[in-house]
Amino acid sequence: MKTHHTNTSFIVTKDISNANGFLLPHILYDKIKTVATYPIKEFYLQNIPVVGDFKFKMYKNAVVNDKLTIQAQLVKQNKDLYWVNILVTKSKSASNHQERISSALFHFPLEKTNQNTHRTAC
Repeated sequence: MKTHHTNTSFIVTKDISNANGFLLPHILYDKIKTVATYPIKEFYLQNIPVVGDFKFKMYKNAVVNDKLTIQAQLVKQNKDLYWVNILVTKSKSASNHQERISSALFHFPLEKTNQNTHRTAC
């Protein structure tokens, strides 16, 4: 299977944070849910279906002016599902390392194609 992945970044602003400056979890979830569709777009002829199942974990808070990177990768495909893994990181200011903010795993159902062949005798 060919590797399908994407990286997207965004900066935490006051508009998407609470009064204390922390990124609102539902905003982060909405962003990663959208990014999770990027590696699998080419497999669907129509709109991508609703997420079948997901796991979402927050490890640390992000604050205003943090630059976050969302990494999405198609990690598995079977006869019924695509599995997309998400990792959200931010750069540590003192070093060249990335700090994990959250992770998620999304399951998307495969698109069912109805290709019926009708044969008639002449």
